[in-house]
Amino acid sequence: MSDNTETKEAPVIQGENPELTSATQSIADKFREAMSSAPESKPEPEAPAPVEAAPEPAPEPEEKPVSRSAKDFKLIKQERDEAKARAAELLSQVSDLEQYKSVNDEYQKLKSEYAEISDTLSLTNLERHPKFKEQYNKPLASQIERAKAYVPEADRSQLEKVLRMPVGETRANALDELVGELPASRQAYLQGIVSRIDEISYERDEKLSQAQSSYEEYIASENAASEQQTTERNQALEKSFSTMLAEAQDNVPMYQLREGDEEWNTGVRERVQLAKKILLEQNSFEDAATAALWAASGGALLEQNAALTEHNRRMNAELEKLKGAEPSSHGGVSPHVAGGNPLAASSKAFSDRVLSELQQRGVR
Repeated sequence: MSDNTETKEAPVIQGENPELTSATQSIADKFREAMSSAPESKPEPEAPAPVEAAPEPAPEPEEKPVSRSAKDFKLIKQERDEAKARAAELLSQVSDLEQYKSVNDEYQKLKSEYAEISDTLSLTNLERHPKFKEQYNKPLASQIERAKAYVPEADRSQLEKVLRMPVGETRANALDELVGELPASRQAYLQGIVSRIDEISYERDEKLSQAQSSYEEYIASENAASEQQTTERNQALEKSFSTMLAEAQDNVPMYQLREGDEEWNTGVRERVQLAKKILLEQNSFEDAATAALWAASGGALLEQNAALTEHNRRMNAELEKLKGAEPSSHGGVSPHVAGGNPLAASSKAFSDRVLSELQQRGVR
């Protein structure tokens, strides 16, 4: 509906109910008002009077939602901290590597110094080795002494200095100047001696150029010779021990086996092994001193044993005499040997023989 639309008023019907007519008119008025383009503004209702409300409790603070930009910033900060920590770790490793490089450089320096000192020490050891001196130094000194006999006494000291110089032009010029005025025969003798000196010096320098290996060669040769000497010595000692053991088993009761007495025979074998160990094996000073003391007392112990054996023999003889004096059941004398115990007499003879042999050997 527009503003040009015309509304016709409904004709009033006379004679009808006035209340119905009034209601109908009221509805028509409301319809026209609704269809109008500019309806009348209704009066605003009056605001109700404010009513004092009871104070509400303060709401609990709610966690504010984190925005995306804040999350990104937090992540960037975390990555930055991790990068800083990693950088610090790498710097520490670089510092350690630099320190290691410094230590390695120092090690290489010390290693080089050690090699130099080792070479010098090997050279010194080689020059001082008796075999090296015998092989090179003594022949060289001998040839120089021979050469000095062909020059005047005033030039001998200078000649020795020249002959000990390294082979070269300087040495040759010094020799020509020193012996140039000598007779031709002497010069010929000197030339032969100088040639021999050069040969010895060349061989000596060759050995010195390989000082370490040459010194080790000498040491190996000495060790081999020492082992050979030790082997020969042990063989000689074994042979001597076997010979002296056989003699001791014939003359010394302590080394004589007894038939049927295994306990005694075990002790004899133990004594033999102990004596062999003392002689052949390396012993401490205390063990060697103890063995020497017991060995020195062996003669006295044998003499004491012989005296005790003799004492027992006499006591047995006295006992036999007393038993022989007792009357027997048939009125005679008990039939014992009047001359004493033959076994005791035999033991005395053996002890006397052993003591005599020990005294002849100078053992008391």
